[in-house]
Amino acid sequence: MRRSNWSLRRTGRLRKRDILDAFRIVAYEIRAKCKRFASERLTQAEACTLALRIRDQRELVRQMVDRRNSKHVRRLLRLNGKYRQNLIELVEKAGLDPQILVFK
Repeated sequence: MRRSNWSLRRTGRLRKRDILDAFRIVAYEIRAKCKRFASERLTQAEACTLALRIRDQRELVRQMVDRRNSKHVRRLLRLNGKYRQNLIELVEKAGLDPQILVFK
């Protein structure tokens, strides 16, 4: 862990392995919250917070964009899009306004 912090300070970017680990952790958090909100009522504040986490996850993937990682990046962005669509469906099911969710 100490080594990746050093590489972040030196280059301003994370290594691919660090990005993938962070993507997995955030994905787990998103899936767990979506699963919980499917059975409970979702508030607008919780929906906005979850939308920000999905946006943060997409920004992580954008750090990997280059020719060598193009297939992997597309796959991760597709997963991120599924999380985004799932959240929109949950918000609409809860009767909330999906227009205030910030993904971009």
